[in-house]
Amino acid sequence: MHRQTLQLSVRLLVLLLVLSLVFLFVSRPADADVPVETVEHVVSAGDTLWAIAIENSSPGIDTRTAVIEIQELNGLSDGLIHPGQVLLVPKG
Repeated sequence: MHRQTLQLSVRLLVLLLVLSLVFLFVSRPADADVPVETVEHVVSAGDTLWAIAIENSSPGIDTRTAVIEIQELNGLSDGLIHPGQVLLVPKG
């Protein structure tokens, strides 16, 4: 009986180890280490992050996601931008 309990414990330990490794690799974003290619955009009077995102995004990219990416790349906490400001914008 003791031997069966030990075998069961070892099997459970191996199963937990395998599941932990699977979770580690599955939960990691695939593009976490891929640098974002950017272009510089000089803000003109009347520009908005929304318009800049639309102008520089690939078809099918959600504009809200593009705006958030621009904010994150430039350390912007809000949508306030100024003429002459140089923004890094994800390329196409």
